[in-house]
Amino acid sequence: MKEFISPANAMTSGNLACGLVAIILSAQGEFGWAAGVVGMGAALDALDGVVARQFPVDDDGFGSNLDSLADLATFGAAPAIMLYQSMLHELHIAGIAATLGFVLCGAWRLARFPLVEATRHFVGLPIPVAGVIAVVLAAWQPPSEFALTITFAVTVLMISALPFPTLFPNRRARHAHERELEEAGASSK
Repeated sequence: MKEFISPANAMTSGNLACGLVAIILSAQGEFGWAAGVVGMGAALDALDGVVARQFPVDDDGFGSNLDSLADLATFGAAPAIMLYQSMLHELHIAGIAATLGFVLCGAWRLARFPLVEATRHFVGLPIPVAGVIAVVLAAWQPPSEFALTITFAVTVLMISALPFPTLFPNRRARHAHERELEEAGASSK
């Protein structure tokens, strides 16, 4: 396990911890604090990639797998629980369906991410963005029907094929090119 310890993986673990703390705070009805903790998770999620590029570690995909698991907890499960507990519970079955759909589609979005060839944009709404939208809704607590509509829209956008801009399109293109070169080198051996 020692080979997996790195600054980037520590930040990703912090992101995962933020998801768990947000769930606990949500269970206590502290939706504003829970939203703030998810915001901290988003900051850690943004920084872990930067740190990973600055201090590369050959961990055979451990870091990227950990990142997806952390994102599912912090931007999938925690926001869904927050939405349900803050207002969607009022809609009974529709609220359960919306929160379940949010988590499932977030997981599908994360599973699809490494398989998509797009380098200049994301395909589908990234789960961190969807999660932040969801926790803002949970903290704001608009009428349940409005929250249900927004939750449904964000859920569909995550699994859509719509392009969403990336903050660093050149970096995504460079990393895709580096991956292609690595794969070409591996196949020629």
